[in-house]
Order: sequence, then structure tokens, then C-alpha cells
Amino acid sequence: MRSDRQLRRWLMREIHGRDLPRARGKAPSLLHPQPWRCYRYRQWIKSLPSAVSDAYGCDPCHTGPHPFGIRASDATCIPLTRTEHDEFDANPEAFCAKYGLDVKALTRRLQHAWFRKIAEGL
Repeated sequence: MRSDRQLRRWLMREIHGRDLPRARGKAPSLLHPQPWRCYRYRQWIKSLPSAVSDAYGCDPCHTGPHPFGIRASDATCIPLTRTEHDEFDANPEAFCAKYGLDVKALTRRLQHAWFRKIAEGL
């Protein structure tokens, strides 16, 4: 059985004597490449205690730079409770100053721990 596209191509060739133009795929954006996504990494972040209060039941909070409408890379996630996450999203600079949080150093430590855990699993 032919697909709809195959049928349209065959009809165009038979009736008009020329090929149907091939569909073009969406060009990758050089300005906004897709950020790194890893479900297992986010699940691991959720299993950790909060970076601020050491409470469990955390959400992975994306902290890195990102274009409008797209979340930051999963590599920038830190574990925060829902209320801390909302406070961070409202004003990240004030949140970091209030709790003395160095987000870049924390994300770097989390990434090293994650990749060490992955390497040990092999």
C-alpha cells in the first residue's frame, strides 16, 4: 500500500510529467541549538536533598541562561523544594544572595558527581 506522499508524487509524474518537489526538513537553528536533556539526570537531581534547606522532595530547578520559551539545559539543574524553586524563579540574584548560593560551582559539583556515578555503573 502506498503512502499519501508516494501517491501524490506518482500522480504528479503521470499527469504533469514532472516530479513533486521534495519536502524540506526544518533547518537546525545555529542561534539557538537544542539544550542537553536527560530524564535520568533530572530524576537523580530530584532524589537529592535541597541545596538550601537539605529537605527531600525536590524539583530540578533549571538555573542557566536560555532563549525565550525554552528551558535551560538539564546540566544547569539544582535540587530545590517547590517553594524554594518558586522563590528562585521570581528573582534568581536575590535568592542566591539570600542563601549564599554559588549556582555555577554547585552545578559543576553535581555534574562531576553524576558522571562519576555513571562511570562506576559501567
